[in-house]
Amino acid sequence: MIRKLIPFILVASLTACANTGTSSSSAPAASSSSSSSSSSGASASGGASYGGSGSAMPGYGTKTCDAAALQSQIGQKATTSSMEDLRTRSGSSTARILRPGQLVTMEYNATRLNLIVDDKDVMTAIRCG
Repeated sequence: MIRKLIPFILVASLTACANTGTSSSSAPAASSSSSSSSSSGASASGGASYGGSGSAMPGYGTKTCDAAALQSQIGQKATTSSMEDLRTRSGSSTARILRPGQLVTMEYNATRLNLIVDDKDVMTAIRCG
């Protein structure tokens, strides 16, 4: 029962944080930055995120993402090695695979590559952000 309530509680708390105003907007950004670096190591088992060294915050890194040249890869199976290859080709500093129904952070990150896949890990979209 409690497992079914966790996503709703998480969404409610994130909505409350987003609606607090500009006075506390810098605190969640710092918190999400530190949590994203800790989740990068934890997601190695889940395969949801992979990235090289570099700043994950927009405007702080020198790398940006360009997914236009990667659109021909849609329809291919997403693996960690193909994700790393696409991350390098796009010039992004991080990449993640987004599966159906997966909870993800919604902040825009100009240095991140997103590989959107279906339930069989076939890429359906490749985007930056």
